Amino acid sequence: MEPYKFSIIIPAYNEEALIVKTLTQLLDDKKVNAIEIVVICNACKDNTYAETLSFIETNSLILQQRNIHFLVFETDKASKTNALNIGINNSQGSLKVLMDADIQISGKDLNTLVAELKDKQLKAISPKITFAFDKSNFFVRQYYRVASLSFYNTNKRLSNVIALSASGIKQIFPLPEVIADDEYIRRQFLPAEVAVSQQCALVFTCAKNLTNLLQVLTRVERGNVQLKSMQVNAPITKIPKKYNNPPALCYPTFFFIKLFVKIRAKLQFMQGKTKQWERDESNRVS
Repeated sequence: MEPYKFSIIIPAYNEEALIVKTLTQLLDDKKVNAIEIVVICNACKDNTYAETLSFIETNSLILQQRNIHFLVFETDKASKTNALNIGINNSQGSLKVLMDADIQISGKDLNTLVAELKDKQLKAISPKITFAFDKSNFFVRQYYRVASLSFYNTNKRLSNVIALSASGIKQIFPLPEVIADDEYIRRQFLPAEVAVSQQCALVFTCAKNLTNLLQVLTRVERGNVQLKSMQVNAPITKIPKKYNNPPALCYPTFFFIKLFVKIRAKLQFMQGKTKQWERDESNRVS
């Protein structure tokens, strides 16, 4: 008999502002039990490790009653893929859920995701994404009113929370040193082996301002340029570039941002800037 229904792997880089919120959201509805949670603090310069330990201590009785086992690791290497590899190698559940530290998802939705993975005999599955941009400025809202309705985001995006079967894990791990880890994972599977669930959802909190949006999108695009240079291509089919009827007035802002980011990312990659980790900091300050 397996020790845990599944293991949740959470790489965390300087997430002291969000890690407790993420873990609380995951456990608050009391729907998950007999699971393992592995948090890997990779090259953190803040109190992510201490905040995680404090959360475990504060909730120790509840965790024990629900048979939720926590492991917390620290590594000096600033690499998300290295942190994921550490989590995979040190977790016991045959099913794994890779989860970003800044994502909101309930225990109920996580159970639904894992059940669908098993029922459909998939190798990988992600929840559908709810883009929260109500606190974003005008330009960010214009961008996400288009991006949130793209065919990729609604039908093909494996990211932020990815549940993997035992065979899926065996197929892709260990992960190489890449920027776009989620996209690398998606490209390792045939279309029939993966899915975006329509039965559960995660909440992706969008950047609040244009500067932070450009930082996030540049990293993503730079990761795609890197995958192309490594000849890591999506198998069999290409994703159609179409959108599900966003407001027409949003298109100019959307396409300007996309063009700017593509140029900026290619220039950074040509300059050898592949190590920096640009992310949204606007949601990590009070």
